[in-house]
Amino acid sequence: MVWRILLAGCLIFALAPAQAVETFPRSQLQNEQKESMVDYRVVLSGLKRTQAVTYGEQERRVSGDLWRRVWSLPEHVPLAEVTDFYRAQLARLEVLYQCRALDCGSSNFWANEIFANYRLVGREQNQFYSVALDKGNDGINTLYVLYIVQRGTRQIMVNLDIVSTRDAIEFEASMEDRVKLALEGSSGWLPGLVAPANTLDEKQSEPLLTVLKGLTPGLKQRLFLVVQCYDAARMQDNIECSEKLAQQLRQATDDGSHPLDVRGHGALTPAADGEIKPALRFVFWPGR
Repeated sequence: MVWRILLAGCLIFALAPAQAVETFPRSQLQNEQKESMVDYRVVLSGLKRTQAVTYGEQERRVSGDLWRRVWSLPEHVPLAEVTDFYRAQLARLEVLYQCRALDCGSSNFWANEIFANYRLVGREQNQFYSVALDKGNDGINTLYVLYIVQRGTRQIMVNLDIVSTRDAIEFEASMEDRVKLALEGSSGWLPGLVAPANTLDEKQSEPLLTVLKGLTPGLKQRLFLVVQCYDAARMQDNIECSEKLAQQLRQATDDGSHPLDVRGHGALTPAADGEIKPALRFVFWPGR
């Protein structure tokens, strides 16, 4: 009997993912299943709807072993606390796609089409979806597919799929998705700023400008943008370059009612990855 218990424990350990995700305190496990999948559907972009059919603009199908768990939380737990708890853990991996609230589209789509669980239908302004990848050295890729939603009853549900697969996960996020993903944090570098000859190219920078102009008034009030220039030998020239670009960026994102706070900072912050082209940092204040 003892050796059987030990053997079962070893098997469970062998099947456990290399990167475990900690469960939110006070969660109650509602459902758990393990199965082999030949056509697991991974959505890696915003949703589209054509001829009454909703789908992800970018999707992948993979084969592998699925471990799905669904938890419920007490009604008094704040949704933001739950999403931040899981988002911080997944941020240690390679996050392929992430959305929250109305940016995720139809909650009914996620609940029924992706996770096959009607209990995950909730308010579309109260949802969070994330896909993260852990590339193993043994050729096994592990996908973490997370969906969190607050139901109409204010109950929070968490669905976590962990998929182990040998399929290659090739994905190139659109620039708009990369900008949105960066803005999920409290501060950092924003991609998408294109400024040849230190002049804003609005056409090539359109994905960045579109996301910035589409932010809610509340986010715009808390968002501070800092333009950096690096290619001049004199710091004052870099500061003047960044101030000029900051003015151009303010004008390009001005919607007439909620202007963004954009400032030039020269080369006073070290460049990311040693690049000397103009760059853009951001910070939400107060922090999230």
